[in-house]
Amino acid sequence: MSAPEFSLTPGALHLASPRRRTLLLGAAAGAALVLAGCASSGMQGSAAPSSSTLFELRGATTVPTQGWIKAQISDPPGGDIYLAPRVALDASDVQRASAQKDAAGRAILVLQFSPVGTARLAAASREFMGRQLAAVLEGRVTNVARVEGPMTINTMALTGLSSFEEAVRLARLFPSR
Repeated sequence: MSAPEFSLTPGALHLASPRRRTLLLGAAAGAALVLAGCASSGMQGSAAPSSSTLFELRGATTVPTQGWIKAQISDPPGGDIYLAPRVALDASDVQRASAQKDAAGRAILVLQFSPVGTARLAAASREFMGRQLAAVLEGRVTNVARVEGPMTINTMALTGLSSFEEAVRLARLFPSR
């Protein structure tokens, strides 16, 4: 099975997924964009994701790649995904996290990145232009997206959580700075 596909073009959202699980970035003004992408420059760590790891963004592909880590996409239809060995962003890049609901009433986890995290996201999106990024929460690949343009905004909303309570629980695990 293949990973759900998403793409980003400035001002437009393109979904080709059987479910509407998306990895969203919102600008401070409230505009929402779908994210995709990750970078090797500035990546932190090189281990496989574990359930004790709160949050990571990694390069991703559905094609087996030497040195990349095989994982499963947690959202149906599931399937294999291969994660870059190094992390582009992690929980230390998050300045604030909050649980919210989107316009349809679905739970989302909103992450606001620090200036350093925002710079890492921008570098990641340039490095992985046209390729994929995976969001990993507590060791689970929750979202996969394709980079279609440079990402310079500092807010990301992860959708497709099982409940609002899960979003609240996850938000509380991020330290406020």
